[in-house]
Amino acid sequence: MRDRLIPTLVVSVSVVLSSLRLDAQGNPRRVSEIAPPQGWTRVPLDTGSFGEWLRALPLKDRPVIRAYDGTTVESPLFRVLAVVDMPLLFRRDLEQCADFCMRFWAEYHKERGRLNDLSLFTYAGKKIRFHGSGLSYTAFLRRTFSSANSFSLKRGCKAVAEHDLAPGDMIVQNERGGLGHVSLILDECRSPTGARAYLVGFSFMPAQEFHIEYAAPPYGIGGWFTMEGFVRWLSEHLDVGTPVFRRF
Repeated sequence: MRDRLIPTLVVSVSVVLSSLRLDAQGNPRRVSEIAPPQGWTRVPLDTGSFGEWLRALPLKDRPVIRAYDGTTVESPLFRVLAVVDMPLLFRRDLEQCADFCMRFWAEYHKERGRLNDLSLFTYAGKKIRFHGSGLSYTAFLRRTFSSANSFSLKRGCKAVAEHDLAPGDMIVQNERGGLGHVSLILDECRSPTGARAYLVGFSFMPAQEFHIEYAAPPYGIGGWFTMEGFVRWLSEHLDVGTPVFRRF
């Protein structure tokens, strides 16, 4: 069962960049080059961790989102900070919000040479291992994306408390298995007083490249979301279920 959210309008993309702080050249090339709010600092991450891998993701030169059929995407929901430079695997409507989170998890294992440790999920949230599946990497992802969705991640992933959130964790909305959404934390920074802010992004429907959403006031600071602000943003823009926090 697939996630089905508010349809997007397929036209040229518009980008909201007011008050963004970028790197010295004016264009962040990786997630790690998106400047935190003034006076805030990124949290340290363990070497080799999923969070560190996400922080190193490359960004497109221009924040233009492409759908699975190659068309550019704009949605009145989006304020695009950046687009991850990872083309879709399939020319089908497969890599929506939950799928792209699983794609990142799979690509992380692939790049680390740990595909034998990779597990994803059935629709009901039961783990399925790549090792022993008899499928190629691409075929394994195609089969998983065709059946699993946000409900699968809610059921199958570990629950996380808000105070323990870290890069790589997900904000999942899905009450009973139908309509839902998944957002992914890509980075975290903290203020001198210990307040937290996050870079959060998602894919959408129709299947499209993963973008990082810009946190406009009052949802965040300097383009980064507070978690309270992001939950508020979800309630106002994507109210498809109570947000819960999950970790692969």
